[in-house]
Amino acid sequence: MLINELRQRLFDLDATITHHESIVQDLKQQRADVLSQLAFVVYPVLTLPTEITTEIFKWCYEAGLRLRPSVAPLLLTRVCRDWRELALSTPALWDTIDEIKFDDPLEDEDFVSKWFSRAGTRPLSFGIIYPEHLESHHLESVIHRHASQLQWLDVMTHLDILSDFGAIQSFPILRDLSLCSMSPHELIESQIEVFCHAPSLRHLSLECLPPSVLNLPWAQLTKTTLSFVSLTECLYFLRLATSLREFRREGPPEGEEDESVFGQSPLSHSSLNSLAVSTSSGDEGILQLLTVPGLKTLELGGRWTIYTDLDIVLVPFLSRTCATLRTLKIPLPTRLPVHWFQLLTHLTTLELVHPVGLAFSTGAIRALDRRSAPDFLPKLHTLVLSQCGSNRIDSSLLQVLGSRCDVSDAERARLESFSLIWPELESPDDSVVRLPLLNVGPLRALAARGMCIHVGTRSQNNFY
Repeated sequence: MLINELRQRLFDLDATITHHESIVQDLKQQRADVLSQLAFVVYPVLTLPTEITTEIFKWCYEAGLRLRPSVAPLLLTRVCRDWRELALSTPALWDTIDEIKFDDPLEDEDFVSKWFSRAGTRPLSFGIIYPEHLESHHLESVIHRHASQLQWLDVMTHLDILSDFGAIQSFPILRDLSLCSMSPHELIESQIEVFCHAPSLRHLSLECLPPSVLNLPWAQLTKTTLSFVSLTECLYFLRLATSLREFRREGPPEGEEDESVFGQSPLSHSSLNSLAVSTSSGDEGILQLLTVPGLKTLELGGRWTIYTDLDIVLVPFLSRTCATLRTLKIPLPTRLPVHWFQLLTHLTTLELVHPVGLAFSTGAIRALDRRSAPDFLPKLHTLVLSQCGSNRIDSSLLQVLGSRCDVSDAERARLESFSLIWPELESPDDSVVRLPLLNVGPLRALAARGMCIHVGTRSQNNFY
């Protein structure tokens, strides 16, 4: 009896196995059919013309992140075979290295060469941080290798590394050059000649690096920023850069007070039309020495608290430029001297940097009310309050805007545009925080009267 039961059990198991094998075989066949059908499926994104996909690729990367595998262009090479081939054959994706820090010179130099080799003949942009402990010839090699294609170059290193460059190379298309010294108090025996042959150079930025240690084609520069550079060096530069149109100065050397203007020779610069200086560390001294007969844009930076001493500097400077000055950007504390603006009868654009928490009813804002001061800034047609961090516009400001919305005579311009620029506040998820505007109704009324209203960040208008 036991033997018969076991044989029957074995027979049943064999039958069950055969049944399941049949099911598995059927599933395998179904799987093969699905794979066969997938082979003929064309994904919609792959039906786009190559030219369109390439243009989309160009908009996929974020500035400063190109070298990360998790973002474009490297990410595009890891999606599928077609995208990899297309990305690697698109030169515009490989013409920029925003910033690379050299640690292993041989490996990093090879990486840069392979990256730029995919750019073909396109102009190159290259940013590099090069530590002092590395030998200078590696930096010289990587710069000289790509010198003929470099259009934008940003180098942060030590002065002695640049001064050790042996050969003088030509940079035929170099337009933008930024140099930052990691050793601001370092002295070198001779001028740095490496960038003296750059016929297309127009824009220059120097940080902690005095212009006198460089030999550059100064007379062809049109735009320059000098950061943490002494007053003497700034004046030295301005006398050489005779074609300069835009100049920005951001403070004297760190840890140092700016030099006295006593003994310095006054300077007139006829080409300059845009000037930006900070006044938070005695930087305003340059205004005492500088005459700019064609100045159109003036930006005064820093957070000012006491203005008494600036009167003897700024008022004479404004009197020398009031005939041509059209745009002024200035911080707005509680006690901004209104008489500074009395001379600016041709000013068309005023930007007041508005600290967070400051009420709008300051003296400068009240002076803009045309009902009580009809001749104050008569040509103003654009008013900007930036970095204010406020989501409510109070009644005093609304009255000022309303008083300038209509034109009663030809001598007084109508306020055509008002902007309330929020600061860029980053949230934990890296998105920009947007503040809801609470009293939007009165602004809509102004918009209905023809005023252009912008409320939000500089790049996005949240007015509705």
